[in-house]
Order: sequence, then structure tokens, then C-alpha cells
Amino acid sequence: MSIAGSETQTPAVTCKDLEAYSEQQVVDWLKRQECEEGFDISTLGGVRLLSETERDDLAQRLNKAAMLLPLRTDDLHARLQKVASRQDGSPDLEPSQSRSESIASTPLPPTFHDVEVACRKGLIEAGGRPVCSIQELSHILAAPTVGYETVLSWLSDDPDSETGTGDLKTVFTRQFWRWWEFRKSQWDSRGLGDSEAGFSAFLEATKRKHLAIGNKAWVSGPSFDETNRRRWQHMPTSRQLPEGQTFSAHSNAVKIRLAPHQFTKPIQLRKDPQKQTIWTDWLEYLSFELRCLEKLTAAADSLEPECHQSMRRLLRAKQPNGNRAASRSAAFVSTKPQQYCQGGKGVNMAKELAAARADRDASQKSIDDFIRETRAYMQARRDVFYQKHRVEWVIKEARLMENEMSSLSNWAKVKKRKQRDEEAPEPQPKSSKRRVGGRNANSVTTPATPHPRRNPRRSARQTSLKG
Repeated sequence: MSIAGSETQTPAVTCKDLEAYSEQQVVDWLKRQECEEGFDISTLGGVRLLSETERDDLAQRLNKAAMLLPLRTDDLHARLQKVASRQDGSPDLEPSQSRSESIASTPLPPTFHDVEVACRKGLIEAGGRPVCSIQELSHILAAPTVGYETVLSWLSDDPDSETGTGDLKTVFTRQFWRWWEFRKSQWDSRGLGDSEAGFSAFLEATKRKHLAIGNKAWVSGPSFDETNRRRWQHMPTSRQLPEGQTFSAHSNAVKIRLAPHQFTKPIQLRKDPQKQTIWTDWLEYLSFELRCLEKLTAAADSLEPECHQSMRRLLRAKQPNGNRAASRSAAFVSTKPQQYCQGGKGVNMAKELAAARADRDASQKSIDDFIRETRAYMQARRDVFYQKHRVEWVIKEARLMENEMSSLSNWAKVKKRKQRDEEAPEPQPKSSKRRVGGRNANSVTTPATPHPRRNPRRSARQTSLKG
């Protein structure tokens, strides 16, 4: 291989490279991986070496970068013009349309609103519960800092920040993908991560979503299934227990995690998650989010000692013994003005100002170092904060479901009792009982049957005398 040839090759990007990239660099890299089916990141190296938490972080960064990519309207317009020009010069085709007619007859790229509507519908069809309605989200987007509490459980930053603004526009999209991450974890926790049943359900849900936003060409394309199979295989999961544990152990771990919440309706996990009830799925999803909260909390706690060390370094730098700025400033202020005019005896103002400036720069550097050193810890604590709100939302939805089931059960009991009362035979009135010969009609005996209290011989003798 020639040296020139080796210089023209672009080195493969690894996960570690992406970790060091800025947000804009990640967007630029992802743009280079764009293809007709979406994004092809199969060349990204080091994915299998990442831990579960690192995979989650990478997936979030890539999803966020995908949302920041601009729509390719210029490319679309160029293609439309190209199609129109071909029609003008080809007699075999139909009469060419005008530019405005061509653009009007071509489906426009889906908007954020279209995608959100499709993802919300797909979430419901897959068994999830949207955090709000489309109308509520529209009101929130109109005034983010006023009504964001409704979707606080699905934010990752302040609503007025750049990240928070992106979160608000993609609430249902992220709910949709989060639900399927849970679904993948369901299969994986049962040792069925490679099951075709799980992938088939995911593929059908993805097809419906893309058809709803008008991506018919991609869905019918030859690479749609394979692209989504790779997505399913690389989708991050969160196992309740280490790999190799039995389904019974997984079931017990879920029940132990849910025990403190004391739900009255029982949870009945199945080996095949497709045979579970909606209620059991939701409680298992709660266990999934609780597990994620545990992991995030542990990660934040592991960074806390380093944060305390950074805080101590900052405080030492601000103290007079650690930083001469305070002592020098005090000496500078206490010096009488006439001292500066006395040669040799006064304080050199230029040197004192230079020293004060150096101390100021040192203080600023200490602050910058503290911010840099604690950035990871602050981000970890922010993740814990928003994950806690998500868990609280899932618990609240579980309480609502429990109340709904209780109400339906009570209504069913009342309806059943009413039907039983309507079908029961009416009791006969007392007047219907006629008396025959001074006796109740029910107690009349046939003439051939002797009365139980009469002597049979005496009855026979009386009969012969009468004869």
C-alpha cells in the first residue's frame, strides 16, 4: 500500500472518539452516516466494549444529534427540479408539470408534529401510556416555562435551555423509544433477547409509525427490515439480574422492588411477555425505571467523593493562606496615598496592581477548574433528579390504573347482581294458596289413601255399616 493511499483513508471513528466530540461534532459525524433508510452507524467501533450505562449515554447523544440535523429541503427541491427537467425533455413521459404543481404533488417531509402524533399513537398501541395529550403538549410548547411540569418526567434539562427545548419537541418520540427499550429488556431478562417474536413486534410497530408519517417508500424498501433488526439488536437494555439467571429469579427481583409501593392488584409475570396483562406490563415497566434510577444514583454517588475534593481545593484557594489576593488587597487599601509618592519607602503601585491581577486570574482559574471537575457529577445528579420524577409519574399512572380496575370491578359486580335479581322468579302471593275442605290445597290426600291418624279396621267397619 502506498503512503499516499494510506493518507487519504479516513480513520474509523470509535465510541471513545464520540465521547470526546462536542455536540456539533457529533451532529456532523451523524450527518455523514446518513442514508436513505436513516443512519448507518455499523462502522462505529467499540460498541460491544461499552457498559450498559455507557451505551445508554451514547444512544441519548445520538438521538439528540439526530433531532438537531436540519431537514434536507434544498436536496428535495433539487431533486424535484431534476425530475421536472427530465419530464420536459422526454417525449415518452406524460406532459411536464409546472414547478409549483410538481412541488405540490410531492409529499413533504414529516414535521415534528407529524412524528409526535405517530409516536404517541404507536406508544398506545404497544401498551404504553402517553404523558399528556397532543393539545396539552401544544400549550406547553407555546409557553414552556409555564406548563412544563406536566412533562417534567420526560425532560433532561431546564425547559428554557437548548436541550430542554429539544426534549419538549420530542416528548412522545422519546416515550416511544423508551417503551421499546423496556420491551427489549423484558425479552432479554427472560433469556429471550434474540427471540424473533420480540423483533417481529418491534418491526410491526416501527412500520406503522413510518407509514403514519408517510414513509411508504422506505417501509417497502429492501433494507427496512435489516436496518431495524440491527437497531433492535443494539437497543440498550437494563437487566434486573446478571445474565444467566432464571425467569423465576427475575420475577422475584421485580416483586421485591415493587413491594414497598404496596399495590393491591397482584402482578403475574409470564415467561412469554406477550401473554401478560396491561397491568402486569406496567408494573414491570415501573420496575425497569426503578432499576434505571438505582443505576443512575449509584453512578452519581461514585462521583461524590471527587466532587468534595474539588470543593475543598476551591475553598483552600479562596482562603488568605492559600491565596495572597486578600492579604495584598488589604495592604493595598490600607496604604496611605502619600506613600506612593515616597521613593523606596512606599509601595510600588504597578507591582501591587500586577499582583492583584495575577491573584484574580488565579481565583478565576480555581473556579473554572472546579466547574470542569464537577461537571460530570452535576450532570449525574441532574439525571437522578429527572429520573426520580419519571418514576413518580409511572407510580401515579399505576395508581390511576388500579383505581380504574377497582371501579370497573365494582361496576361489574353491581351489573351482575342486577341481572341476577331480574332473572330470579317472583314469589307467589299468599292469596294463591286455596284451602279445600278446610285444609290447605297442598295437603289434600286422595280418597284411596287412609288418613294417618285413623284406625284402618274402624274405618272398614264404618263403611260396612253404611252399606
